[in-house]
Amino acid sequence: ANAGVTGPATVIIQGLGIGMISCVFPVLIIVGTILICNALEGQYGVATAAVGMLSTIGINVASDSYGAISDNAGGIAEMAGLDKRVRDITDQLDALGNTTAATGKGFAIGSAVLTALSLLAAFEDKAQVDSVDISDPVVLSGMLIGSMLPYLFFCVDHAFSPKGCPCNHDGSLAPVP
Repeated sequence: ANAGVTGPATVIIQGLGIGMISCVFPVLIIVGTILICNALEGQYGVATAAVGMLSTIGINVASDSYGAISDNAGGIAEMAGLDKRVRDITDQLDALGNTTAATGKGFAIGSAVLTALSLLAAFEDKAQVDSVDISDPVVLSGMLIGSMLPYLFFCVDHAFSPKGCPCNHDGSLAPVP
């Protein structure tokens, strides 16, 4: 709410920052998983973790479709002219469906990273290629963390820093010291 004092631009910047910082924790989890599995069992450990995550794909697809089904139910209730109470219930179910869909997508992305690393390692082994360094879990982990850092720096600099948008209580911009 404080970001909206100076207008919509600062709200957009803060929203971007919050969205961007949301990638930090999942990337750290994926990197930790890759490094731990590699330390325990090498490439086989990473592949086993990928298969373990992919084994729940049926549940992920079902939870992803829940939001669309409840949204359609809300549309049908609205077009049929049912009570407002029915629409309120379907809106709550739709919100829950959106949350489960977002969770499922993050899980799918994590398993895709592990699967891609395993497939790349298998290709490197079969083709007897030694120059593909990205199959090294430590290199891939560093790449993931490196690609996440601009998002983190943006949020720290723009979204969460009071100097990113210094403003007075009357909404006028204060000079940046």
